[in-house]
Amino acid sequence: MKISDRLSLSFRNLLRRKSRTILTILSVLIGTVSIIMLLTLAIAMDKEQKDMIESFGGIENIEVTSSGMGNKINKSTFSKLKKINHVKYVIPYKDFYFDIKLKSDNKAILQANSGIKLIPDDIFKKIKPDMIEQGRALNSSDDLSMLIGSDVKISKFKKMGQYYQKVPVDKLEPLSQKYKLTLGYRGEALPSPSINNGSKPQNIDVDIKLVGILNDKSFLDKNTVYINEKTFKSLEKEDQKLELKSLDSDNGQRNNKELFTSVSLVCDKYENVSSVEDEVKSMGYETSSSIQMIEDINKASKNIMLILGGIGSIAFFVSAIGIINTMLMSIYERQKEIGVMKVIGASVSDIKSMFLIEAGFIGFFGGLLGLLTSLLITLIINHFIGNMADPSGENFKLLIPIWLAILGVSFSSLVGILAGYLPAIKATKLSAIETLRSN
Repeated sequence: MKISDRLSLSFRNLLRRKSRTILTILSVLIGTVSIIMLLTLAIAMDKEQKDMIESFGGIENIEVTSSGMGNKINKSTFSKLKKINHVKYVIPYKDFYFDIKLKSDNKAILQANSGIKLIPDDIFKKIKPDMIEQGRALNSSDDLSMLIGSDVKISKFKKMGQYYQKVPVDKLEPLSQKYKLTLGYRGEALPSPSINNGSKPQNIDVDIKLVGILNDKSFLDKNTVYINEKTFKSLEKEDQKLELKSLDSDNGQRNNKELFTSVSLVCDKYENVSSVEDEVKSMGYETSSSIQMIEDINKASKNIMLILGGIGSIAFFVSAIGIINTMLMSIYERQKEIGVMKVIGASVSDIKSMFLIEAGFIGFFGGLLGLLTSLLITLIINHFIGNMADPSGENFKLLIPIWLAILGVSFSSLVGILAGYLPAIKATKLSAIETLRSN
């Protein structure tokens, strides 16, 4: 019997018993939807957590600080760190926090989760053109200028019930705006009146311009505002006009030769972060990175995927039982047909393959319809989530990966074939004479 004949005959047999076939396909559909949707949810949760960690500073980054045991961050520290294998960039910086607002709108603020970072001029020289989304990088001659990461947004205070919340303003082009940076204290952080003699202002606004925006290819943090050494020195001069200094974070004890207070290392690969971090710790410095959090997330994600995949597999197991039941009922109803096929010369493999093809068809169509149903469900869920977007504008989205779509349909087809194997063997063992005698 030709393969085309077996396919045609199997398909016709399924159509002859439409109600039973539809119900069995429906059970496979439910199993497919269960496992695809549960795994899609696990994948989306894993991606959301990893994106959150990467937005905090990059998964290849290691932050190095003084251990408090006499190991200071100085120029000799930079040279030691540069010699460590797999370290791509050594970025010393000084961290400080100030509001940068639009000159045209005092309620609109340039929002960066990591504040402002002062980094050396030679680091800006390492920024390549393909790392710039708009504008350009900073150079040593730029004064009162800044560079921002791709995730830094212009936000505005909006009243949410009894509270005010920062909401991104997407319509404004950052490079076309004019900004002011506020130095000093703004009332709520003022010390006791005995220190305040009123001879100098408490705060001062300094005009600052935005020269460029980094993209995701940059080795610098995506959430940060960057300034060069010249801008920092200009801010220091303005800071001297204030009654209470805001840039002198360590009460006047800072040595200008040690302008930078911490170091960020960028490794060539995420896989090398652990070994680099261990070597830095052996030098007596404190480190922090995302590696432990990433490893914990990966472990938790694997466990979640196994649990959810196991729950979905139960539905597949139930659908497999339905396929076995359908095929066994088909054998009892088609005993004479099987007997006739044997009498006219059909081989054992012909009969076996015919039943396996029927079971495979049920699994395939159930899996395909399950995939389409899963895609429809994700569209509906994403639509409702989109309408309930959080104030930051970030949405949690369910996306079915191509590999999961292919795996879902393939697995359902395989389940169908395996479920049809037992009934196929039973059909081949039927006696031709006894089946022809049966009513």
